[in-house]
Amino acid sequence: MLDIAFQTFLMINDGTVQVMVNRFGSALVQLLPLSAIKLGAPVEVISFLYSISFPLLFLGFYTVTVRVLRNDVLGWAIVLLYTLIVYDAFYWATSEQQQGLGAVLVFFAYWLRYPRQDKPWMWALSAFSVVALAYYHPLIFISFYFLWAYFGLHFHAKINGWAYWALAGFMAVVQGAKSWLSANWYDNAKYSSFSDNLSAYFPNYFDLPAHGKFLHNALTIWYGFPILLLVVTGFYLYRRHWLKLGLIWLTCFGYLMLLHIGSPESEHRFYVEVNYMALSIFVGVPFLFEVAPLLKARNLAYLLGGILVLRLSTIAIHHHPYEARWRWVEQAVAAPESGNRFYRTEAEAPMDTLLMSWGVPYESLLISNARTEGQNVRTLLVHPDMTAFEEALEQDTVFITPFKTYPVQALNPSYFPLGQERYKSLPADIR
Repeated sequence: MLDIAFQTFLMINDGTVQVMVNRFGSALVQLLPLSAIKLGAPVEVISFLYSISFPLLFLGFYTVTVRVLRNDVLGWAIVLLYTLIVYDAFYWATSEQQQGLGAVLVFFAYWLRYPRQDKPWMWALSAFSVVALAYYHPLIFISFYFLWAYFGLHFHAKINGWAYWALAGFMAVVQGAKSWLSANWYDNAKYSSFSDNLSAYFPNYFDLPAHGKFLHNALTIWYGFPILLLVVTGFYLYRRHWLKLGLIWLTCFGYLMLLHIGSPESEHRFYVEVNYMALSIFVGVPFLFEVAPLLKARNLAYLLGGILVLRLSTIAIHHHPYEARWRWVEQAVAAPESGNRFYRTEAEAPMDTLLMSWGVPYESLLISNARTEGQNVRTLLVHPDMTAFEEALEQDTVFITPFKTYPVQALNPSYFPLGQERYKSLPADIR
């Protein structure tokens, strides 16, 4: 879907990993599909391997945390991370933040196991890990500093010391160096948009539409977050742990304001949900470290097992809109009409099903390849306005996407043998 299809197309065409806007952690989930491409595997195998690479990575995070670093509590934090505020994100799994959040939990499991960092290899691993985390996603540093502050308050002298302070300082240095040395157009556009919205909505920050959308979703599908927030809040009020209470509420409030000012409309839930996943860390880690141990082992097992079953069932049931999306693309490229290049405007397309149209040219290539074993590869361009492509649509040796028009000679002929055909309007009977 969308980014996954786009990156699969680029991997097949370029024969290398596709790291977007310096988010190098994404290369990990591309190793399996890229290996299949190198071996000349069919598109179905490539797509399958790419699909399972995400849960395999998350399973890897859990295994390293529990089996290697011996931290069952943070192992459960990883489980909550990938289930508690996940509804659409399972089906749109490409976000580097989704992957980076798991990596930051693994990092702190490592740090809790070796808090003194008294060997050179430990410092080397810590330094490498901090750099890797910073380059996973621009917002990862927030979860990093939350966990740093929480564990500092929770473990006190057991973990605090010059090494712990050096850790926080090094992340700040890396963030500064990253912004200075490796800025990119995408993140710069996000920063600019945030700055513009900060001025445009001042002082009415509480009137942003994103607030109401988040509240509705939090009460209907991300209900685990408000429940754990209330439980942890009640626990800290009872125990009078004011610093921890303040840390959680300030982090949650500040993080939500940051997201909503940056994207006041939060137009597509599947697109913004991955950003909210960090909230699972802000409430889940305190719950697991302080509230959960108060429960009897059997009751805790039932509780966590029940949460896991409930969330996995909810995610599984939600497959219908995503299945409907690719089935429409499949139906469109399977039309009996002759030719292999089609177009349709968004006004004529079922955008309530497609959600976004920019990925359809890549998705249609891959789906038609898979369904015909590469014998009848087709592509479909869906766009709000076709006037931008008038000249290209008249040519018979191009592959048109919203971002770039490729000459067919630039495509991998083993997977995308489009040949010579002009684009034609998709038949009207395809609804």
